[in-house]
Amino acid sequence: MKLFIANMQNELKKLSTRKKFLVFLIIEVVICIICGVINMAIGKASGGVVSSSLILANMPMAMLSFFIQIYIPLIIFMAACDLFSGEVHDGTIRATFMRPVSRGKQYFSKIAAIMILAAIYIVTLFIFTTIIKGVAAHSTEGLIDSFLSYTLDIIPLIVLVLFAAMMNQFSRSPSLSIIICIIIYIALYIIGIIVPLLSGLLFTGYLQWHNLWIGATLPFKFMISKMGILVGYGMIFGCVGYYLFERREV
Repeated sequence: MKLFIANMQNELKKLSTRKKFLVFLIIEVVICIICGVINMAIGKASGGVVSSSLILANMPMAMLSFFIQIYIPLIIFMAACDLFSGEVHDGTIRATFMRPVSRGKQYFSKIAAIMILAAIYIVTLFIFTTIIKGVAAHSTEGLIDSFLSYTLDIIPLIVLVLFAAMMNQFSRSPSLSIIICIIIYIALYIIGIIVPLLSGLLFTGYLQWHNLWIGATLPFKFMISKMGILVGYGMIFGCVGYYLFERREV
């Protein structure tokens, strides 16, 4: 366990040295601030016809929808490409394989590091949208529901990280890997919209996981089946990705 934690910290350090992730985190905060300012401006420009307080009261949930489906998946794909195909491309993976750590621990410590990075983005989003809501709308109503929603949406991101890690085992080129991840993700997302019946069978349809639990009306047995689908995807992506990583030659 100590080796796993040490390796995970090492992978996190690698990600922290890449300034693009800090830049994207700052951009996330800026987007939140701009949206808050725009909504306040609309309220003032309408002379009170449109209540900016009412709009901003739902800001944490409104922003979550965009970031959890578009912004954070892009961050995950970039981080996965940096830690997997990126290291294969520049040859640094050889030094990783020479460490007295099993490939299993190396693989899943990288996944854990990417997941922590994604969680940092989610926590930052929750904190700033909540602050903007409290300052501009003078309300903390629904804070618990928002917190639970953000927490629940971390679960499907684990599957997305496993998917990104698996896809990176098929290519040595980081640019090609990220393109493949994005294309497949967009294709699955669009298919889920065009054919709603397939949405429940695709892991991309569960990114807003909180919709199934917050104010859920489905019987619990159906909820269990949906949990099983998500777990199944996670197991497949995790096992296939690890199998390919274990047998990878550099």
